[in-house]
Amino acid sequence: MARRWVYPVIGHLSAWSTRCDAQAPRWLRTLAQDMAVRHDAPANQLAFVTADGKASACVNGWQDQPFVSPRVAQDTPMRLASLSKIVSFMGMAAPQAAQPDGWLDTPLVQVLGLSGPYADARVADIRVRQLLNHSAGFDRLKSVDPMTKMDHRPWCPYDVAQLSKTRLDYAPGARFAYHNLDFCLAAVAYEKHYGRSLWTALEQGLHLESYGLDWLERRDTSVQYNFMHENFYGPDFVQHLDWHAVRAPMGLTGSAAGLARFIQDHRPLLTLAQGQRDDAVPCDARRKGSCYDGFLNRVEVDGQPLWLQGGYLYGMAALFALDEAGNFIVWLGAGEGRPLSAAQERIQRALLAAR
Repeated sequence: MARRWVYPVIGHLSAWSTRCDAQAPRWLRTLAQDMAVRHDAPANQLAFVTADGKASACVNGWQDQPFVSPRVAQDTPMRLASLSKIVSFMGMAAPQAAQPDGWLDTPLVQVLGLSGPYADARVADIRVRQLLNHSAGFDRLKSVDPMTKMDHRPWCPYDVAQLSKTRLDYAPGARFAYHNLDFCLAAVAYEKHYGRSLWTALEQGLHLESYGLDWLERRDTSVQYNFMHENFYGPDFVQHLDWHAVRAPMGLTGSAAGLARFIQDHRPLLTLAQGQRDDAVPCDARRKGSCYDGFLNRVEVDGQPLWLQGGYLYGMAALFALDEAGNFIVWLGAGEGRPLSAAQERIQRALLAAR
């Protein structure tokens, strides 16, 4: 409660510290300031890239206490949380884009070499593509997400034979439902199919480190996060998750500007994601989380389409948003406001208004 009383002062100091590229539009500066003042993120990175590739960025805040710690810069690493899925998808889709071999449509159990019997016969129907667009049968709102269970070694990626004993929450392809297990299983399938790890492919093939991106288990961030809305978890929560296991769904660090450059340099893979729409799966884009094209959540905001990937870890939030024209924005924030969706909705409307 004391932190909440003090925060307005910190928020205004962070807004005052906002620095932007000379080419950054005025609305991007205003947005960065709003994230600090109105949405409880004491440090922020925002990167905006137009459809024709023009990039700009704004940052604000300090790595720890105002004035006595280094300022957050454009290249300061922050946790990407589920924005890591963008990088993972591009790594797994790159071979399909370069030389289509149909691997995304391969049955998962075939790739993994699992012959059954299965506790749930529907497991045999899962395709790799369905893992990447969250229609594979796992729903984190209906069953425990083993990837985010504290002080617990998840069975993926270490013992994927456990899939044979797993019961699905719905039939594959029947609907969309977000789950971190999807991307872990897809990463294991990638390694089985191509004979090299996804991490090797990203580092050697897509030159991950040249964008300032790295695995959290190797390099965490020096930025201190704002836990004032958390009643239980604090900064030490990172000691209780298996960061090697969650590399694919949430295990990267980097900057908003670095991630934006990675996305821009591999934009054809982003287009490939948008083109993975499965119209056979019922959805309503007016409801968040109902529709996925590739890894991207397709929504309608004020009647206009956006493609999103949100990110959340205790003490932080993030967002990638892409509009119909091809403009996109990346936000990394060192705080989680209330309600959780408010900051992301503010960014979505700012992007649409900028068109």
